[in-house]
Amino acid sequence: MVAEVLAGLTIETVGWDHADAVRLRAEQQHEIDLRYTQPGRPSTTDADGAPVPDARDQVDPSNVFATLLLRVDGAPAGHAALRDLSGRDDYRGGLHPDGTSEVKRVYVAPGFRGRGLSRTLMSAAEDVARDAGVRHLVLETGLMQPESLGLYLRLGYDPVESFGVFSDEPGSRCFGKWLVPDAGPQDAAPAGVAPPVEPSLVEPSLVELVETPPALVLREAPWDDPDAAALRLAMWAFHQERYPQMARDIEARGGHEVADAERGRAALATFVAVLDGKPVGCASVAAAPIGPEHLAADPLRGVGGLPAVPAVPTLAGTVDGGATESHGFEMRNVFVDPAARRAGVATALVRQIEAEARRRGGLALYLGTGIRQPEALRLYVNLGYRPVLPYPPHDPDDALLLFLGKPL
Repeated sequence: MVAEVLAGLTIETVGWDHADAVRLRAEQQHEIDLRYTQPGRPSTTDADGAPVPDARDQVDPSNVFATLLLRVDGAPAGHAALRDLSGRDDYRGGLHPDGTSEVKRVYVAPGFRGRGLSRTLMSAAEDVARDAGVRHLVLETGLMQPESLGLYLRLGYDPVESFGVFSDEPGSRCFGKWLVPDAGPQDAAPAGVAPPVEPSLVEPSLVELVETPPALVLREAPWDDPDAAALRLAMWAFHQERYPQMARDIEARGGHEVADAERGRAALATFVAVLDGKPVGCASVAAAPIGPEHLAADPLRGVGGLPAVPAVPTLAGTVDGGATESHGFEMRNVFVDPAARRAGVATALVRQIEAEARRRGGLALYLGTGIRQPEALRLYVNLGYRPVLPYPPHDPDDALLLFLGKPL
C-alpha cells in the first residue's frame, strides 16, 4: 500500500526487513545510544563504531503487523511500526489484554525534522491500527527524548505505568491512547493503559480552557497560612492514594510536616484561590537552578546547535528582590479541591504563578508532575508547557515524574 499524504510525501507499508526500514532503524538506534550514553556506561557500538542495539529492544518480526515507511520526494525520511501485544507478557506480572498494540520505532531522519512528519506518521499508524481492530495503543519513550514526550502528549496520549522489557528503567516513560473513545466505563481499563477519555480530550491542543469565574479571588499568603496549609494537607492525602511508594518514602524521612516545612523554606511566594468565599486551591513558586537555556537543552551534544545539559548542574542563588541568577523559577504545590475542579481555578493559579515569576525577573518557568495525573498534564500542555530534560533537585531516577517548562 502506498498513500500520498501531501505533494511529494508518501507513506507506504513495507516489510520489516525492507532495506530502507532497516537503515532508518539503525540510524534511530545510534541516536538513542548517544542520547542515553552516560560516563562510565559500556559502549553500545562495535569495534568499527557501528551501533549495537540493546538486546532487550529486539523486536520479533512475527509480532509486527505493519511497518510504515515515509518518503519525501522519494527519499526515505521516516519510520514507524505496529506490533500486536494481545495476551503477551507486560513484565509487570500480567498480560496485555486483547486489542492492545504497541507503536514501535517512530523515527524521522534529522534532515526532515521540523515539518510535522512525526505527527503524520503517528496519524497513519493510528489509522492502520483502527483498521486492524486495535482498541488501544501503547508506546515507550524516555526522559532524554523531550520532543517525543511532547509529541505524544499533544496527540492525546496519557502516561501509563511502565511496561515491557524496559519497565525497570527509571528513565523510561510509557503512554497509552484509546482508539475507541466511546469505550464505556463498564470496560475496565487494562493494566498499563489509561482509562478512556472524553473525545474532546483526545487532542489536548483543541481543549478550550475554562475562563476564570468572576467569583474567584487569588490572594497571596504566607506559607503557614491556615488555608494554604489545609490545602497542602489535602494534596498530601491525594498523593498518598496515587503515589503510595512516594508517601512511604516521605514518611520514612519524617512525614508530611517535615517535608512541608522543607518546601516552605524554598517558597518565594504562595497563593490561595478562594471561590465563593471558600479556599479551594493553592500554588507556590520557588527559585529554579536552571534558566531559559534548559528549555532547548538536548543530550545530543553539539547536534543541531542545541546546548548540552551539564553533567552536574549547579544550583543558582537568589539575588535582591527574589530574582534568580538563572532567571528560572519552578511552580510547586499546585492543588485544587476536587469539588472545585473544571471551574478554571487551576488555570488561574498557574497564570498567577507565571505573573509572579515574571515580576521577579523570570524568563522560564518549570515544574515536575506525576505520571498518574493525566488531567494535570493536559492542563499544562494547553497552557504552553512542553517536556524538558530532568533538572535538580529532582531525582532523575524517579520513574513517576515528568518535567515541563515554558518560556516567560
